[in-house]
Amino acid sequence: MNCFGLGCIFSTQHGQPFKPGRKITINEEDGEPQVYDFLVIACDPQDGLPEEVMKKTDTEKKIFSPVSMKSFTFQTTLMKFPKVVDSESQTNPVEVFNPVNLNKSEGLLHSYRSETRKEAYQQTVRETELGKSPTDPNIIYQDKLSKVSHEYVTCYQLVGSEEGGKTQEQLWDLLQEQMRDEKNKEWFPYDASKGSKIEQFHTKYFNHFTIESLKNGPNNWDILENQGKKNTIYVHASTAFESVLHIYNYIELLHQTCHQSFPDDKSSKIAVVGAGPSGLLISRKLKSMGYTDITVYETKANSNGPDAYYAGKTQTNMIEQSELSYVIPAELGTCYLSPSYQHMYNDFKKTGLLGPDGDENELISLDQIEKGPFVKSIITDQQFDNDGPVKTLFREYPETLDIGGHDGKFPPIMDFEKYQIVKGFEEVYKGGGLSAEELKKLFPCFLKRFACDASEYIKYHIKHFGVRTPFPSTKGRVQNDIFSTNIYDFLKDNGFISLLGLMQFGYSLQGYGSTGQGTTISAFYFMMWVTPHTFFTFILNKGHNEVKQFVLDALGETPDWFNKDVPVVGALSKGWGNVWNNLKDQFEDDTTSEGKKKVNIKFETRITQIIRDKVK
Repeated sequence: MNCFGLGCIFSTQHGQPFKPGRKITINEEDGEPQVYDFLVIACDPQDGLPEEVMKKTDTEKKIFSPVSMKSFTFQTTLMKFPKVVDSESQTNPVEVFNPVNLNKSEGLLHSYRSETRKEAYQQTVRETELGKSPTDPNIIYQDKLSKVSHEYVTCYQLVGSEEGGKTQEQLWDLLQEQMRDEKNKEWFPYDASKGSKIEQFHTKYFNHFTIESLKNGPNNWDILENQGKKNTIYVHASTAFESVLHIYNYIELLHQTCHQSFPDDKSSKIAVVGAGPSGLLISRKLKSMGYTDITVYETKANSNGPDAYYAGKTQTNMIEQSELSYVIPAELGTCYLSPSYQHMYNDFKKTGLLGPDGDENELISLDQIEKGPFVKSIITDQQFDNDGPVKTLFREYPETLDIGGHDGKFPPIMDFEKYQIVKGFEEVYKGGGLSAEELKKLFPCFLKRFACDASEYIKYHIKHFGVRTPFPSTKGRVQNDIFSTNIYDFLKDNGFISLLGLMQFGYSLQGYGSTGQGTTISAFYFMMWVTPHTFFTFILNKGHNEVKQFVLDALGETPDWFNKDVPVVGALSKGWGNVWNNLKDQFEDDTTSEGKKKVNIKFETRITQIIRDKVK
């Protein structure tokens, strides 16, 4: 069986058995106390449930302690600017990433995405791939942009756990400084003096265990073993990884390996705390398992459109830009999909969460099309040493690299498709003292090295991480070095450093921490995100032809799940908020024979206390 990271079923069992007769009382701010048989924590167990609201067991306190589990502060700001006019020699990309600013994790502007250009690009891709127009895709794209006078732009900021939290106001002040800073004009082309703030999202983000905790506990497997204790389970993103995919996969992991922790009686009263993606997905799963009495508590109002669809960290804002004849979804939270999402996407499609045929919330591609406008670019500042291999080669033989640059000046911003290769070349050969002539001979052969490392990473992942998603069901399945090593050192120590440029965009841009030297994020999280499925699809769909063939030869076969039509980077045409809105509608319509909703969401309801029997 060739799973390649797709998640096969194992018999390992975890969790504590459900104990009938124990009662859980929930007191609301305005309402009568309610008694339940089973409790699901789908909110942040650190901030969402302080001790005065729910007394935790000693094990729960240890697991969710801020000493063992850290987090970031994440802020996105949707801005409106006058349109930037592209020159004949320079087309501004859809998205730009500054790895230096992200690595600092001080709340600096580290990336932006033009929602307007994203929509124009997606329309260009549709027309090009459907054969509607034989015209050069750049002409189609520029024609669409010529119709608009403004661009909507989402700006990203991240504060690391070492820096301490910054308030929303502090980060907004910092963003305004960054947008006005002349030093940033080379990569942030918008006129801050004429910009206006449309919407802003500020949140705690990416709860993750420290390297020490992953090695020695508490860690993800301690959560698994504790599932069901006090008739309580946890499904918040902190149990695995900060993405909808990992929440979905973790719920499947619970169903397969902790089934003894769930009540046998399908009429048991179940309380779910939190109506973000975790709460909605576990309620969906419980309903599919046959439970008929599920109550979901949510402190916020039901945001169900048409201008905005919010659910936890999903923050979909609908923008009218009539010149493009579309309402554009601007995602300030949950955003992209990778090939690893395909099984979840297919499930959502099959069960109606993507809408009816003909009016579907489609999976659309943000991959680079041949000879099309640039989609993703990266800032080169501090990524290449002045006396390093890339700049040495650039000064003498710029045509070998083919990375642009004017009048001998190294390009301050580079197309990601080219950057991933030259960054890998830099990391492999820096410090070697090689001459420009020697480097010139080596560079054409580097694609083979890149391909070799790519195939070795895929095999390493399968061997040392296993095929269970979102992570192996037993800690012993994972090689200890994966826990104890940060991402950069992991890539370097295992011979994968040529892949660093690719991983900077594929991992760090999502807000999951730095891949640079000195990062405190364990390679365990990196391997959860960069699966063989995603990596292999990227190589075969978007890699150089020489790289593709070498990887295929090295692996010996094409996995049966490989689908060449799946984008490496995708988005939903109507946004993630539309998915959760459809799910809430399904909950409204699905009732018992007595006419009672199987899943009842109580919005704008604040819990004052959760009382569990004999908590120690």
